[in-house]
Amino acid sequence: MNQIEFKKKLDSSMNMQLIVAGMTGLIEDEGYSVREVFGLLEATKQNTFHALLEIRNEGKK
Repeated sequence: MNQIEFKKKLDSSMNMQLIVAGMTGLIEDEGYSVREVFGLLEATKQNTFHALLEIRNEGKK
């Protein structure tokens, strides 16, 4: 996804805005560095992948 496509998606998706707001809050409010935030994001991806996949599959039934 290029920068223009990302901006369109971000502008139209409250959930994407919440992800960005959460990342911003970790930096501004909780004092994490950018590198730490991306580490937390990676850990979040790894620890929620299977649950999200299950949620997605339940929605298809």
